[in-house]
Amino acid sequence: MLGEKLIFQGHNTFLCRHGWLKKGYDFIEGEGGFNDADAVVKLGVGKNMVDAVRYWMRAFGLMNEADELLPVAHQLLGANGYDPYIEDNATLWYLHYLLVKTGRASVYHLVFNELRKEGFSFSRAQLQQFINRRAIELGAKSAVNATTLDADLTVLIRSYAPSGKEKDKFDIEEESAGLLQDLGLLIVTKTDGIRYYIENLERREIPWQVVLQVILENEHFGEVISFNDLEVAPDSPGLLFALNEKGIFNKIEEMREHLPGAIIYSSTAGNRVLTIKKELINLDEVMQQYYGHLV
Repeated sequence: MLGEKLIFQGHNTFLCRHGWLKKGYDFIEGEGGFNDADAVVKLGVGKNMVDAVRYWMRAFGLMNEADELLPVAHQLLGANGYDPYIEDNATLWYLHYLLVKTGRASVYHLVFNELRKEGFSFSRAQLQQFINRRAIELGAKSAVNATTLDADLTVLIRSYAPSGKEKDKFDIEEESAGLLQDLGLLIVTKTDGIRYYIENLERREIPWQVVLQVILENEHFGEVISFNDLEVAPDSPGLLFALNEKGIFNKIEEMREHLPGAIIYSSTAGNRVLTIKKELINLDEVMQQYYGHLV
């Protein structure tokens, strides 16, 4: 998280909608300013949504606090970027990773990196208690403002699980427009009150290239990585993508198949280790090939 300081609100209760990140990118590239009088017109969103677009650009790690685009924004959304209009689910998985890793929206970091270590299932009350406990452990003098936390949790839940309506009335347009809903990460059940599940699955739909990218970008990983760290280390694919043991192993096998010599997996006396020879991997080339426009 950003300096281990919890950050809440800023989205004005708006989910990040399809198209908002590209709108925000083009707006800043065109030297627009979120405080400009014509920001509503240039962004093509409602007045209350301008700040939400700015919030999500920062939360996804595409823009810094000075509203300057970061390299990853150009890499993904630029004219020659991997996927400017976010048409491939691989991009959604990577954006989810950026959202959690950046820590600008603290609840996402806490849920995927920490809460999931305590169990795959939780109620809203358990989630509130967990976040308040972590806030105090990190130095807060009191629990998070109840209204603020409630708004953040509502946006998080609706961002990932549009089918899990907690209320009878909701905005159908907004419910169907969330950027991350297609990932299927959060399941909502009502069998024993409303409960939420982020279950570890094999997740064959996640491209091995995205898992490799996440591993290579993880500052906690060196050239040699234990299998356990791939499962539960901070910002690991096991935690962030809710991958089970078989799912992680299958991704490694795919990496070995496509990058022989660069990806080495060994298991000796129960000690499972992944070795990545980074000097043999051109990650940009790997991703360009995945997206189908190698130049």
